[in-house]
Amino acid sequence: MTEKKKEEQEKRTGGRGPADFAEQIRRANESNPFMLHNHIRAVSLTETQAAVEAEVEPDSLNAMGSVHGGLMFVMAEVAAGLVTRNDGRRYVTLDSSFRFIKGSNSAKILLAEAAITKRGRTVCFARASVREPGSGILLAEGDFTFYCLDAS
Repeated sequence: MTEKKKEEQEKRTGGRGPADFAEQIRRANESNPFMLHNHIRAVSLTETQAAVEAEVEPDSLNAMGSVHGGLMFVMAEVAAGLVTRNDGRRYVTLDSSFRFIKGSNSAKILLAEAAITKRGRTVCFARASVREPGSGILLAEGDFTFYCLDAS
């Protein structure tokens, strides 16, 4: 990698790299009570993408015995928030639009993946999807807008 490319990457990522992303995953998995309560675990984080998994437990189901849509929404929002915050700044969810595509009553684990679609000075946009990891079946998807509390 050329020196110029290294400088561009440093500027873009704020010096964050795989070791820092691993630390962010560790902190999220150990200290986020909401994630722990909902059996959600961060599994990957890069500069532009994040993924979380959830173990489907009896308290993850709705009255019909399917995975509760609220769990799918929360997984998507957590994944989107994780990738949004990877620049070291603090964000809050400003808006979301979420679509439920298909129910799931047999999955033991769900996977949510999120990617940054646009990062601005004060607002960040992300898109997320929730799937059954074994089959890849799309269950839900949504768009999230985050406001940066540290914008100057």
